[in-house]
Amino acid sequence: MDKRELSYGYKIIRKPHPERSLKMQDRFILTADLDGADIYPKTLKLRYKSRNPNFFEVFIENPDKVFMLQIEQENDHQPVWTCAIRKDDYQSSTGPLPGEHFVDKHQCALIERVSNIKPILDNLLSEKVIQQEDYDTISAIPTTQEKMRKLYCGALKAAGHDGKDVFYKILEEKETYLVADLKRKAS
Repeated sequence: MDKRELSYGYKIIRKPHPERSLKMQDRFILTADLDGADIYPKTLKLRYKSRNPNFFEVFIENPDKVFMLQIEQENDHQPVWTCAIRKDDYQSSTGPLPGEHFVDKHQCALIERVSNIKPILDNLLSEKVIQQEDYDTISAIPTTQEKMRKLYCGALKAAGHDGKDVFYKILEEKETYLVADLKRKAS
């Protein structure tokens, strides 16, 4: 997946390849053993190159258990690949769990109360959540609150869930008492 997909909040989950070769131009169906799973497209023709996406998209809202994915050939319905997707595969072990992300839930308070912005930006740059151009633009803004607003509406929004996880870890380190206070008030 390229950076664009990652910025939209998609997450790569690496799993083993099929045990046998798949034939080009054959059609395949992906299924999930979980109610409410949306899988697009319904069938996929395996091609060398295509202008259209040559992958399945799986959307499952807040899965709460292990589920299985299976690919089978459309014509004979024989499985060619099966794998288990575990909770640890799709949930970050750091920070808040399902639902609204901590940094989104507490956006107003963080904009208002973060005071240690320079080392936060330094860490976001070194972790590649923001680029040098974003870093320079945000650093040039005169007030901390405006810097935080710019960070939220630009680079952090584009970084998606994984970028917010990194931001959260940095906040825990650089704004320890602020994060603890917000957690305490949320519970």
